[in-house]
Amino acid sequence: MSELWFTADLHLGHANIIRYCQRPFLTDEESARAAVDPEGRGKVSAETVIRHDEALLEAINSRVGRNDTLWILGDFSLAPIETARAYRERIHCRQVHFVRGNHDLPSYETLFDRVLDQGMIKHLGKKIWLNHYPMRSWDKAFHGAWHLYGHVHGRLRTEDEANPRLLAKDVGVDACDYSPVSFSEITEFMKPREEAFWAWRDSLGETGEEG
Repeated sequence: MSELWFTADLHLGHANIIRYCQRPFLTDEESARAAVDPEGRGKVSAETVIRHDEALLEAINSRVGRNDTLWILGDFSLAPIETARAYRERIHCRQVHFVRGNHDLPSYETLFDRVLDQGMIKHLGKKIWLNHYPMRSWDKAFHGAWHLYGHVHGRLRTEDEANPRLLAKDVGVDACDYSPVSFSEITEFMKPREEAFWAWRDSLGETGEEG
């Protein structure tokens, strides 16, 4: 049976994001410079960018089957369309959908099977609101819809964990061990959150209807 997968914030070919997020593909020297000044102008080598891109693409291909479906929730790359197309062609999965991010070129739309600014999908009866950006309220949130997002490179994990009934997850690579995450894995992540969410909903009675 095919699986549904999600990822975000690959930033393929983007040297600055590797330094800024201190992704674990930097050399020791690059990592030391980034720790002192992550937003500085310390050079990231072409070899590091290649190592980064190879690792992220291999992580996708090692988990996502050819007949699965993959959603990339923005910031696929910052490269020209020809380079971005070469990256897409290295992903073995046939059906790849896309949510636009702030670093993506408009021409990237030609690379993917389905393209959204944001929107709702439904899989195995579960409604999921997809956006590159994190939201704290979304369509059907009050009725148990999930929200998956990227953009923040794991910086909201502590905040999310502090709200055990929040049905949202950062699926960006920085928050997910630099790998895509499956619908099955997200379902397990959401189980205790859904229990807390529905207990809270039930406590509201008839007065808690969403406006």
